[in-house]
Amino acid sequence: MPIIIDNDLRTMSIPSDLTLLGVESDDDVKKIEFQMPKTYCGFDLSEFEVRVNYMNAHGDGDLYIADDVTVSGDNLTFTWLVGRSACMYKGLTQFIVCLKKFDSNSVVVQEFNTTVYSLPVLKGLETTEIVEQQNPDIIEYILKLIDQAGILNPDDYYTKQQVDALIPTELPNPEALTINGNTYDGSEPVDLTIVAQNEVVQTVTAKMIHVVDAVPGAVEDLKLYDSNSQAIASAEIAVSNKNLFRIDLIDNQVVSKGITFTKNQDGSISATGTSTDSNAQTVCEIDKNCFTTGKVYTLSSNKALGSVVVRLDFTFIDESTLTVNALNEQKSFSLSKVVSSCIASVTVPNTNTYVNEKVYPQLEVNDYATSFAMNEYESIDFDGSEMPELPASISNVWSNDDTVASIEMSYTANTVFTAIDSYMGDNFKIDLPTGNLISQWDGVYTVSLGME
Repeated sequence: MPIIIDNDLRTMSIPSDLTLLGVESDDDVKKIEFQMPKTYCGFDLSEFEVRVNYMNAHGDGDLYIADDVTVSGDNLTFTWLVGRSACMYKGLTQFIVCLKKFDSNSVVVQEFNTTVYSLPVLKGLETTEIVEQQNPDIIEYILKLIDQAGILNPDDYYTKQQVDALIPTELPNPEALTINGNTYDGSEPVDLTIVAQNEVVQTVTAKMIHVVDAVPGAVEDLKLYDSNSQAIASAEIAVSNKNLFRIDLIDNQVVSKGITFTKNQDGSISATGTSTDSNAQTVCEIDKNCFTTGKVYTLSSNKALGSVVVRLDFTFIDESTLTVNALNEQKSFSLSKVVSSCIASVTVPNTNTYVNEKVYPQLEVNDYATSFAMNEYESIDFDGSEMPELPASISNVWSNDDTVASIEMSYTANTVFTAIDSYMGDNFKIDLPTGNLISQWDGVYTVSLGME
């Protein structure tokens, strides 16, 4: 159940089953859903940027920018993916929802806020020595906005106004900045340098491998083994992006029991017509070997209203069956038996009239639904002697050969942006590794990329 915001009272109704924010050091494992009216005093809030401002139990403030705001009828829905800084300390984390509207010069012209609420963070035990940076969410937000603005081009120059528009205003008090061990007083311009961490090679062994941090073209080595841990000389392997739902196998148009199902270019499936019987559907088959016991899968329709269902029908090797439906909410599940077949469908369960009702089918290895992506799938013959040419982007790897019991894959992990020397603002300068404000400067920005 989502947190319901009352626009007039500026209050939030916390559902009874939402009793805590997390445990100390939790990071990006909990999503909190919000719902609020789309309009306030005649203003369309869907034109505003939505953020959650929060302060952890230690008094450290930060913000989260909602990137999944959707309009559902008369309501806005969005989620807060709770990061480590919100769960850094045991106690109460306070938060509000803040909406801001900007003009063409990125100046705030309207702002809407709720009153303050809080949720508890329980005591945990962090056994790894870590160094925490201030304001990691702000850093990620700036990187995201810079990337979206298309200004990550080496050695290009941009006006102060262009880059200032990307900077949030809620930041801590000024502190000293050190660059390469030397204190910097802000008197001279400094390049905005993005440095990626050194590449790290990861090795994973599983029947079905799921990775979230592989760089394009990352796979360096691949080995296949049978149930006796003996190497297999050759077999068919399958690779996909995060979406395992085989939209590519669904026909472009199917008429079933009075309903016309149409596959659209964006990957959505539309249902139109008056059903003459229950369970009109368009179907495809998903590779059985992409399902393994112990993994959590989430099925989603990526819609909030309507009655068209995204459905999975499993048959297991003991001939038992299971049906998983996702209507207007995501459905997470795990399997305790070996799958012998899986039929996926977009289904109209009841007799009714439908006018272009769309679903965006997605099945992913995750305990919650992420943003929709059209599925990408490729089957490759692997002869065991040399690396096959794999797609640039890989999230899932498995084999369609039943003799393959496990796959060992070595790949290069994603080069994450870990440091930015500095950023000059209109009346301030920001040390992005710490989020601290420093000094003043006025001039032209240089954006450059670097690898260590």
